[in-house]
Amino acid sequence: MKQISVRARRSLTAVGTAAIAAGMVLTATTPASATVTKFCTLAFAKAGYACFYSSDDRVEVLDNFADGLRSVVVWYVADNGNHNKILDRGECHNAKGAGKTVTCDYDFPEGRQIFINFAVVARDGANGANQHPSNAIIGYVSGK
Repeated sequence: MKQISVRARRSLTAVGTAAIAAGMVLTATTPASATVTKFCTLAFAKAGYACFYSSDDRVEVLDNFADGLRSVVVWYVADNGNHNKILDRGECHNAKGAGKTVTCDYDFPEGRQIFINFAVVARDGANGANQHPSNAIIGYVSGK
């Protein structure tokens, strides 16, 4: 078996790390042959971890730490083809505690250049101050 040079290994590692840091994971197909695109924040952020699934406009949020704070996904949806006009905004709250996941289902507009911008914050209660914000992620609703 041919060995890979140290330089090539480092390049592959850098590319893999960049893909993970970008927070985008493309997965295969569903039984209906629709492409599912999954956009995620960094996995071990103190505020929590969230993913957006373009196939069914679903947001999942996981609380990473038993710190007494809830994990909240703060999002907005905008139309890139219309000067980034914000079409909707909202929040998905996970108050179930550490190690638990909450799913929020939405129905965003399709057929245009619609994107979602989201991040996870930690809060003490539903209306507490935002703490430990995660990286912001942009994902296309159409699954691009």
